[in-house]
Amino acid sequence: MPTKLLGLFGLAAATLLSVASQSAWAAEDLKIGGNRGTMEFAIGDSRIFRTTGGFQTWQGNVQVNDADMPKSAVQVTVDTHSLKMMDRQQADMLKDSDFFDVDRFPQMTFRSEKVERTGAETLKIDGFLTLRGVTRPMTLDVTVSDRKPNAAPGALYARVRAKGTIKRSDFGMTKYVDLVGDNVEIIISTDAWR
Repeated sequence: MPTKLLGLFGLAAATLLSVASQSAWAAEDLKIGGNRGTMEFAIGDSRIFRTTGGFQTWQGNVQVNDADMPKSAVQVTVDTHSLKMMDRQQADMLKDSDFFDVDRFPQMTFRSEKVERTGAETLKIDGFLTLRGVTRPMTLDVTVSDRKPNAAPGALYARVRAKGTIKRSDFGMTKYVDLVGDNVEIIISTDAWR
């Protein structure tokens, strides 16, 4: 179950917004966040036993440089207290000291290190996830759709979907690893707006 905690990240996804890479402008400053998207996670290596949840409060900034994609950047901050699951007791357990330890570590962050265009509407974002005071590498595969390069300020610029996987044990969340699994899949679906 603890694996879900990792799902946030990240963020990271949300970082996928860099996907707006194909715009006609040289550079764009965009926003992403929980008010216009979802950040979900799934824990468990078995299709029979998978625990899912998400984070409701998160926000990020995306700088997209179409002329020089490696200069693009993503930063995402997640409020770990906003972790939600269908089972409230399970959510409370994940917020406790064995897992997210939200009282000591109220935020989880992702920052990109490298943004690479992999296709007409796809990106690969390598970066670092910081969770429970531990920083580890994380990679997001991003798909961008519904791009509107001429969008007005505050309006939809693109829709982004990002996926990544982390090992919760890398961040000190080892409880029930043998029973539940170590891998945490993170899926971010969000609008990116000016």
